[in-house]
Amino acid sequence: MKMLLCRFGCVCVVAGLLAAGRAHAQGAAVYPTKPVRFVCVTAPGGGLDVVGRIVADRLSRSFGQTVIVENRPGAGGNIASEYVARGNNDGYTLLETTVNHHINSFIYRNPGYNPRKDFVAVVQLTEAPSVVVVNAQSPHRTFKDLLAAARAQPGKIVYGSGGNGQPTHVAMEMFKRMANVDFTHVPYKGGGPATQDLIAGQIPMAMSALPGMSQHLQSGTLRALAVTSEKRWPTVPDVPSIAESGYPGFSHMTWIGLLAPTGTPRDIILRINKEVAAVLTNSEVRQRIMTIGAQPVGRSPAEFEVMLKADYETTAKLVAQIGLRVD
Repeated sequence: MKMLLCRFGCVCVVAGLLAAGRAHAQGAAVYPTKPVRFVCVTAPGGGLDVVGRIVADRLSRSFGQTVIVENRPGAGGNIASEYVARGNNDGYTLLETTVNHHINSFIYRNPGYNPRKDFVAVVQLTEAPSVVVVNAQSPHRTFKDLLAAARAQPGKIVYGSGGNGQPTHVAMEMFKRMANVDFTHVPYKGGGPATQDLIAGQIPMAMSALPGMSQHLQSGTLRALAVTSEKRWPTVPDVPSIAESGYPGFSHMTWIGLLAPTGTPRDIILRINKEVAAVLTNSEVRQRIMTIGAQPVGRSPAEFEVMLKADYETTAKLVAQIGLRVD
């Protein structure tokens, strides 16, 4: 009797494992069966939000399910990142984030997540530089004019950014260190308020993400003096890079990507990657993304992971060099 019970138990275990395997395979094959969420680390209206909505709109068509952009701004992206890290790893909740995903792990004592342990790469959506911008009425016509004024009045010229520890803040602090020039940082709660004050003449300049500046540059409200890409950026070909303005080797790029909580089934990650990569090859989608100053990418999960690892290591060195700390 004991032998029969043992054999019966083994059969049940094997049958259960086979059933689970079939259910998992079937789940991946029919994914998604309900709406998918992109949890965005910024407020509505910024470049990150706009890119997410462009991709989500087209992806909804190919998935046959609604893809929703859910904005959870705050704490430099920590609120959204912790929320996704602690959520379900079934592929229905993804994090849409950018460079500060890594920066935060070095400047906050407890950001609420570990970027290298709590997330896996899904797909890189875009890359773009930051841009040094001034009001259209500014007396500084070129980047060299601005630097000359800063050297004549050390610390007197302020610059706005989207906040302490944001990629734009890091980019400017990198440049200050490289060029041995002194600008005073004024952090805002997001790129939008900084841009509003720049337009209103409350601050003389800002370091901003290019995707958030494009409409103001195109309308002539603001003037771009330099971009942080190593070479001129194709969407603003008339704007010199900082590197070509006398500081060779300077480069600071931002990326936008989708990450999933660790433990998300690999085949679902590959399915999402394949569909999003196809979306990013669509001519209308590419044009809409390039109009705001970013370049579509669409790397595989493995390629994106290599980039993320390198970005994490580079960020660690930069933050240490700058001595940046939020708390």
